[in-house]
Amino acid sequence: MTQRVCENCAFPDEELALVRRVYVTPETWDTKGSREVVEETELWCVSCRSQYPHELVEDDEEDEG
Repeated sequence: MTQRVCENCAFPDEELALVRRVYVTPETWDTKGSREVVEETELWCVSCRSQYPHELVEDDEEDEG
C-alpha cells in the first residue's frame, strides 16, 4: 500500500485536505497588497494548513471539476 503524503511538505499523513494555495503580498508604502488564489488543487496536511494561506476546496467544487 502506498502511503499518502502532503503535496506541500511531503509528510506522510492519512488526514489530508484538498486546498488551493493562496499567495499573499502585503501592502507597502508604495504598493497595494494583493491576494492570488491558484486554480490547481493540492492535498495538504494539518500542519501546512495551520501555517500557510490556503482555501479549502468544498466537496461540491471537487465534483464539478
